[in-house]
Amino acid sequence: MKALLALILLASLAGVAGLQLAPNVPLHRALLYSAGGAVVLFFALVIGTIITLTFAQFILRKGGTDVQWFWFPTEPPGLAKLRARALDSQAQSKG
Repeated sequence: MKALLALILLASLAGVAGLQLAPNVPLHRALLYSAGGAVVLFFALVIGTIITLTFAQFILRKGGTDVQWFWFPTEPPGLAKLRARALDSQAQSKG
């Protein structure tokens, strides 16, 4: 609820500030444009978040490490040993 109120207030502030750039535009039209821009920005952020989370799930499902570790040159200590043990136990169960 707070985020929605903040979005409305920031969009209103942008609309009023926009009147300084376009003084011939009526106040209701400037507020309408700023509200439309806020809605477009909101949906762009939601779509970007969904895409990012979908990509992270794809990486994890394909056996990748947590995507936070992509910034580091190696995996966390002990993870390689855990994977090696899992592979060894799978090979033993098949053989």
